[in-house]
Amino acid sequence: MKNLKNILIAGLVVFSMTACDEEYLDTVKIGEQTSGSFYSNDAELIKAANACYAPMWEYHYNWGRTSFGNSTTDDAVDREDLKMREYTFDATAFLFTYNYRYNYRGILIANQLLANVEGQDIPGVVDKSLQARVVGEAKYMRAYYYYDLVKNFGGVPLITEPLLGDDLNQTRASAKEVYAQIESDLKAAVEALPLKTVYEANDEVGRATKGAALGMLVNVCVSQASPGYSSEDFYNEDKWGEAKTYAQQLFALGIYDLYQGDYHDLFSEAEENNEESIFEVQFYDSPLDDGAFTNNGNFTTFLNMPWLGAADPYGRYQATYDLYLAFENGDPRRDASLINSLQYADQWILPGETPGTVAEDLTGFSNYKHYLSKERYKSLGNFRNSPVNERIIRLSDIYLLYAEACYHTGDEANARTYLNLVRARARQGNAGVLPDVTASGTALLDAIYHERRVELCGEGHRFHDLVRTGRLEQKLKIDGYKVKASLVRDGSGGYIITDSGEPKFFATSLSMPKNIFFPIPQSEVDNTGGLVEQNPGY
Repeated sequence: MKNLKNILIAGLVVFSMTACDEEYLDTVKIGEQTSGSFYSNDAELIKAANACYAPMWEYHYNWGRTSFGNSTTDDAVDREDLKMREYTFDATAFLFTYNYRYNYRGILIANQLLANVEGQDIPGVVDKSLQARVVGEAKYMRAYYYYDLVKNFGGVPLITEPLLGDDLNQTRASAKEVYAQIESDLKAAVEALPLKTVYEANDEVGRATKGAALGMLVNVCVSQASPGYSSEDFYNEDKWGEAKTYAQQLFALGIYDLYQGDYHDLFSEAEENNEESIFEVQFYDSPLDDGAFTNNGNFTTFLNMPWLGAADPYGRYQATYDLYLAFENGDPRRDASLINSLQYADQWILPGETPGTVAEDLTGFSNYKHYLSKERYKSLGNFRNSPVNERIIRLSDIYLLYAEACYHTGDEANARTYLNLVRARARQGNAGVLPDVTASGTALLDAIYHERRVELCGEGHRFHDLVRTGRLEQKLKIDGYKVKASLVRDGSGGYIITDSGEPKFFATSLSMPKNIFFPIPQSEVDNTGGLVEQNPGY
């Protein structure tokens, strides 16, 4: 997937087929492909499937995942958009617009493929199994985009076929209807998609797989069963049992395992698509494509690496002191996940240089999972072109969701087993840290919640975890959290980290149930003349 060509080009071609009115489509330029001719052979089916992934590369889209999932919580701060942590944002915030727009662009591309390929007799297609596979990929990606939308905004227009003209103005479906469509697409994808090992054998790692579809089904069922959504139309406690079933089916594939190397390496360029990886966004350095909208790199790396001024990484996002304190004593994941500002300055030098100072340092910490050495950073075609993949679904994530589902279905023994598998990997054989959890009842559930925070920090899960478990208001507005630490070098190559003395931050503007969802972008409300209604409270 790193070297597949024409992904963005194919995406734009497919998008253009449906983005114009009918009068325009009556006139076709000489040499230009139409929807009737594009899906005519094996090679073009592959291009069409590739296009379904293209919106995930757009830098605002991945940027929004970092912003929504992390800097709205006690885990991170955006130094240029404090409204996110203050909960004073409104429906005009540009990242909401980009998230909504690119999710629907992905849905449009998937719908176009399905309309032209699913159930069609295409004489030029030699490999009929390929035709079935690309249909599965399109359904997986349509489910992926709709799941992102329903988590962020609740019910949204549910569009499952290419639309033109006035038909584009649709009212919002209920969130329950959207979830039903997501599940339907994912179940079909499970049946149609191959195992990850098939792609590995053909050097096509990165595509949607049977395991990825099962992993997303686990997430989708957990969302619907979680108590934070008890007032929503899609809430269904029975989904805990379904989440367990899908997780067990995923485990039974026998091809995933927890990565046993250095935990920090798990997020490196060298260890992409490893045995723990279930689904990743595939990025690569494309030095000839240096525009913000045309390169194929991971802009999130640039936003998370600290800023030393000038042309260095931009460092919008910083981890909080509260997250640092959340790790248990001796947990190796703390220093593998977070880098303090002095340590970063000491590392971010080439031979002969002296350490600088992190500019506009609000917390003292940054996300170490998004990190490149200065040598690698300087070798890139441009600063947005980080080649490091974004990890979307990992096995440890599914283990912990499975533990949560086991707890809610009265199976505490298995809940502890899978929780402790994650902790055992983290301690790497050191019996002196991270002992097995033996608790039961609410203490066990709290231990699972804790483990998700420290295991998955900085990966975009925290906001949704707090919302779906009903803890967002408690953690951010009532309890509050410490933002900044005090840092000094100890003179021996180490660092002394203490409380800065600053008061806790309380998100006083947070309001429930309003903030269960983000606002529908105001431009979408306006463009439809109010047909798409705004979420309550915005």
